[in-house]
Amino acid sequence: MPEPIIRAFGILKKCAAKVNIEYGLDPSVGKAIMQAAHEVAEGKLSDHFPLVVWQTGSGTQSNMNANEVIANRAAEILGHKHGEKFVHPNDHVNRSQSSNDTFPTVSMVYSLSVKLIGNAYCSCNGDKFKINPKIENFALDTPFKVVWKSVEFKDIVKIGRTHTQDATPLTLGQEFSGYTTQVKYGIDRVMCTQPHMYQVGNTYIK
Repeated sequence: MPEPIIRAFGILKKCAAKVNIEYGLDPSVGKAIMQAAHEVAEGKLSDHFPLVVWQTGSGTQSNMNANEVIANRAAEILGHKHGEKFVHPNDHVNRSQSSNDTFPTVSMVYSLSVKLIGNAYCSCNGDKFKINPKIENFALDTPFKVVWKSVEFKDIVKIGRTHTQDATPLTLGQEFSGYTTQVKYGIDRVMCTQPHMYQVGNTYIK
């Protein structure tokens, strides 16, 4: 699985444990889960996530992978051995959750981490996990590069084409000015999705 997906599971499971403590989960178990989940979010336990992207649509395998890793690490934090189920992967770590909810939510966090522009944060219990956007440089540099091409090519005249037929002449610079606008509108559309994606709770249930 992509590294941001694994880390997003850590963010989600930590926040879920925090809420579950408020609704009756043993605080010592809940805090151990939060600590273990924080380690997942930091990438310290990524080697324990061997699954590939081909799995059921609800991401059940990855959700249970996260539950098992966090449960065993939380048990270790509490002085117990792996496999003892002192911290149960389903009853404790996955409490009040379903893959139908967790994986779509994690997917939203992942999308914020790799697709959006600007600084995005997911906060839980005062901790901020900074999500580093991957296309920030593209968004900042590309429009200017394309605009420069429209200036550079302003004196190059070409024949416009319409359904394979010659049409009104235009300059190559004019053509690139259209590309500039397309890039700008594309970036604007991505930016417009960002406020809605911050509402990261999601579900596959119809």
